[in-house]
Amino acid sequence: MKWKRAFFALLAVNIVMLASLLFLVFRAPKEAIPAPKATKGATFLVYASKEDVNVMINNYIKEKAKNGPLSYHAWIDDRVYLTSKVPIFGRQVDLTVSFIPEVVHGGNLELRDPDLSLGELRLPVNYALAYLQKHANLPEEVVINPDKSRVYIALANIRFKNGYRIAAKQFDLQHDHIVFTLTVPNK
Repeated sequence: MKWKRAFFALLAVNIVMLASLLFLVFRAPKEAIPAPKATKGATFLVYASKEDVNVMINNYIKEKAKNGPLSYHAWIDDRVYLTSKVPIFGRQVDLTVSFIPEVVHGGNLELRDPDLSLGELRLPVNYALAYLQKHANLPEEVVINPDKSRVYIALANIRFKNGYRIAAKQFDLQHDHIVFTLTVPNK
């Protein structure tokens, strides 16, 4: 009879430890959305295709993303996709999250309606976003809000080497109609 009590006590300890570990892994710090920075200069409309934006996104990720435990790749097709490999029990498992982009105030983008797959497993999106927020080392212009299942991209805060700034005007992926405003600063 004592072995049954010992077994259930050990089982309870294991469950508490596993729950605590999962809580710590998926807990993410709250981050504020950055305020847009004002730039004076000439403004131009730039029309781009999905292919053009894909090149720009991945060049920016290569340049700005910090070295960290999680590398990722992004591209635009019918949705905005983000893929990575996540180490789980010593194996690399594919993590794919896709979003619908929407232009919001100030020419910034909000990625909403996430769809998530971890290998063949479907997980609650807020846990995966919390994991990405904690481990992906995203550029400071990208803010993940796991509670609202949203990713905010502060395009207005991205400053290129030459001081140029961009802001989204239209982001219609179905018709491959993507329009940005490009501001060339006064020197």
